[in-house]
Amino acid sequence: MAYIDKGMSELKSKCIACDGTGKKMNKEYLFPKWLIHRTKTHKTNIRWHEGKKIPGLAATLPICEECNVLLGAELESPVAQIFDSLENEKGISDFEAELLIRWLWKMDGMYWKGNNPNCVYSEKYTLKDRALNPIDEVRPNLVLAISIIQTIDLGFEDSPMRIDSLNEVDGIFVACVFSRIAIMVTLGCFNDLIPINFSTYHLEENLDEKIQAKSSFPRKGSKTVQKQ
Repeated sequence: MAYIDKGMSELKSKCIACDGTGKKMNKEYLFPKWLIHRTKTHKTNIRWHEGKKIPGLAATLPICEECNVLLGAELESPVAQIFDSLENEKGISDFEAELLIRWLWKMDGMYWKGNNPNCVYSEKYTLKDRALNPIDEVRPNLVLAISIIQTIDLGFEDSPMRIDSLNEVDGIFVACVFSRIAIMVTLGCFNDLIPINFSTYHLEENLDEKIQAKSSFPRKGSKTVQKQ
């Protein structure tokens, strides 16, 4: 599992989402609480700062109260329902695909900021803007790839929960495994590099929140997940 390994002291007084200081601060779980319980990593450990192993619920980053409420209401609750839908093989709509991508960017961005506390996430937007604002002109070039893991080895006490990418280039590519779902976000020009056991969904040119029909159904991938 990936972990933040430096610069933690630089993050204590700055919101991970909006970069604001002097605000009323809360703590944001590196992995959201609903996902920690879904993968049962509240009972086991994840790798954290300097390689230490700690329970999933103990891995937190500072976030202001306002951002915490907004991200929870607009991303975490809906994405938890999307996970339910995917694991039950009910597919995903274009609107849900965008929500899932913005949530993945939030997760990947938190990793990046934890590892680079003195660097600017983007000259164009904060992590909050990236996660909560509709996807900009890059939208029609995005591909969401999903594969469903058929079973998880019963010998493990928990389920997979890891991000396998840490962006240093464009802040678009994300690859991760959460519970029985393997997900990637990439640009359409890299479509041929996506493994064949992933279904691929190309986002529409424009977001239409009225269109809620399921238009993409994930493929089944590995029969048994191999944890790392």
